[in-house]
Amino acid sequence: MNPKAYSPKELFISCSQHLEPLLAEELAELGFTNLSERYRGVVVPDNSLEAIYRINYCSRLASRVLLPLIRFPCRDRESLYKGASQVDWLRYIKNGKTFAIDANVTHRDLTNSLFAAQVVKDAICDQFRDRLGIRPDVDVKNPDVQLNLFITPDTAGISFDTSGSPLFKRCYRQDALEAPLRESLAAALLRLAQYKGDEILYDPCCGSGTLLIEAALIASRTAPGYIRQKWGFHGLPHYDPDLWLKVKIDVDRARRPLPKGKINGTDISKNAVQVCKVNLRAAGFHQSIEVSQYDFRDFTPDFPINFLITNPPHGNRLDDAESLKPVYRALGDFMKQKMAKPGRGFVFTGDLELAKEVGLAPAKRHVIDNSGVDSRLLEFDVY
Repeated sequence: MNPKAYSPKELFISCSQHLEPLLAEELAELGFTNLSERYRGVVVPDNSLEAIYRINYCSRLASRVLLPLIRFPCRDRESLYKGASQVDWLRYIKNGKTFAIDANVTHRDLTNSLFAAQVVKDAICDQFRDRLGIRPDVDVKNPDVQLNLFITPDTAGISFDTSGSPLFKRCYRQDALEAPLRESLAAALLRLAQYKGDEILYDPCCGSGTLLIEAALIASRTAPGYIRQKWGFHGLPHYDPDLWLKVKIDVDRARRPLPKGKINGTDISKNAVQVCKVNLRAAGFHQSIEVSQYDFRDFTPDFPINFLITNPPHGNRLDDAESLKPVYRALGDFMKQKMAKPGRGFVFTGDLELAKEVGLAPAKRHVIDNSGVDSRLLEFDVY
């Protein structure tokens, strides 16, 4: 394969494992067709600027929007260096701009992702040195240009990351508790639950508020990238600010106010409630979402809850799990006794033994990978 002859008209939209069908469904709703599911992502046969802008701004489930630059046979270090050198890097990394390389490697000889990234970095820096007499700087924390290197057993591909920082970083999380739910995962749970924003939602263990805010974004038809300011596509050589503004305005026209009382949360921790309120304010929903400090076991709602969704605590040790069994039993009791009928309840947990304590037979079990933890979203019909 001649690297210079490879000019794909496609984007690779990455996501967490097991979310590929949900991401394909979401992209179809955004108007994209002829989609192909891959491992941890979906291929979109459209690499136009409009597609890049729209997917970055609107996708609640995607991790990154990658624009392939080159793909080539990769046998060893030499072929990796040679292939990476075929790209005109001065076109993508302007003089004075920093870059970083994120590498994913599955190869018999190139087994170290850091080493593979270093080889590509050398190819880029050598090209700059030969043509300009300078070397660009690497900034792994906040680069101007983020590149993605993906190596399979016989092929390497390098992409321009048009997202920059991962898309789950919505910029509303000002503070967090230990092991917070990732924003894109919270959005995926709500999609699995077929939440459209019409029901009265309640999270009894709301923590830092991720589920509440993602629900509010859905209910108000607000793009997940609404308050984000920095995007990787700003660094594209053909970046069109007028088209970007047009796409953003077009999407934002669909926004609608979030009525007060539609989304509610409680948490037993005073600190959690304070963190949640800070994040709600950053997201712009502090006047619409009611959050209060309560042990939900003592909470009697004065509003008709017909949609409950929560990510309750689950212990890492045996004694932790034992102490949490009453909490899970109480969730089942709450759904039976305090929810409006008919209603729907969803409990997300990585502890399958604790899940049994809910005491209700789940109508569905959705398998989810949560940062390497085999987890379940349990769906309960409440009559």
